[in-house]
Amino acid sequence: MSLLEELGRARTEEDVKDAYIKALGLKGVFKGLVDIQTPEIWFEAKESPCPPLLMFAQLLTYVRAARKRGEAIPGFLCVIDREKAALMATEHALPLLDDKAIVWPKSGSAADKALAAQIAPTIETHFILYQIDGYEAEFIKAAKDAVSEGRIIRTPITPNNLRQVFDKWVAMIGVELGVKREADYAVLFFADIMHDGRNEAMRNLPARLLFSGDKPVFIIGADQYELASERGYRNFWNIYHRPPEQKHRHYLLERRDSLLPMDDQKFKGAFYTPLHIVDKAYDQLNATLGADWQQKYIVWDMCAGVGNLEAKHSNLRNVFMSTLDAEDVTIMRSNPAFAGAEIFQYDYLNDDVTDFGEIDYQLSGKVPMA
Repeated sequence: MSLLEELGRARTEEDVKDAYIKALGLKGVFKGLVDIQTPEIWFEAKESPCPPLLMFAQLLTYVRAARKRGEAIPGFLCVIDREKAALMATEHALPLLDDKAIVWPKSGSAADKALAAQIAPTIETHFILYQIDGYEAEFIKAAKDAVSEGRIIRTPITPNNLRQVFDKWVAMIGVELGVKREADYAVLFFADIMHDGRNEAMRNLPARLLFSGDKPVFIIGADQYELASERGYRNFWNIYHRPPEQKHRHYLLERRDSLLPMDDQKFKGAFYTPLHIVDKAYDQLNATLGADWQQKYIVWDMCAGVGNLEAKHSNLRNVFMSTLDAEDVTIMRSNPAFAGAEIFQYDYLNDDVTDFGEIDYQLSGKVPMA
């Protein structure tokens, strides 16, 4: 029985879905908020005829939510009802998902004509509409070709999903490395994501990723780690895109402290200072020391972390930045935003403290001359 005949017999939305699943021979189907979901293609279905733009608006609401959660999204999107189907490559809709001018509803079911009107200029020239009565064969071939192509849109790594991506990286990749210290996961994670699989996107990081043939090898200090199993590594990088966009890279590195195990954070005081707090601190310094304090005073941040407090300083030649972790020193030195600053490793609670509790900077020789 043809798809057209199956649709003619359909009485419910479920009948419509099942008719398309059968006609396209879809495998690995999941039905949920997305009406028909396979790794290669997602469908929004309606029992009665519905404008394609309205159906795409609903489907893209689900795609956007999945992308924000760090989940893989398919290479193709399709909307279907009992009369017609429309097919589109997902990549054409990606600019919409980051467009702050679009007001996205909290649920796909709330997608309305206003949202459809907002997305129309971007997508209506990219989807192909098939009337099943007359173009059934063409639609089935196009949809099957899309599925067989196996195209998957990988999820970018951004400040919004950093913690989620890191947790999945540890579960899928990190546990296969047999690292000596749990805190090293964060350093190795950044070596991995700041690499495109062939070349380093950022150099001078605390750890490095190299390849022996096609096998990844991680190096941190004198330690070298290889994967016990590469399955998780391949699966992870089938979901996510690397490296992150240029505009996010240094900011992501600045968040390394948020990925440390909680006991390490408490011991080292490694907590990220939000940028609005940085702004408040500079306002208070201006009020206390005068507007020209950055030119008049030498600043030593003795627990700089990765330098987010100094990111807004306009005279870095007057800035000294020290931190407990050598890895953080490497990260700061790799950031061109801190060019001109003196950056060094220093434990201000223990280094240069004599047995009598006095300060003697000659003990360690770490503190540079002003």
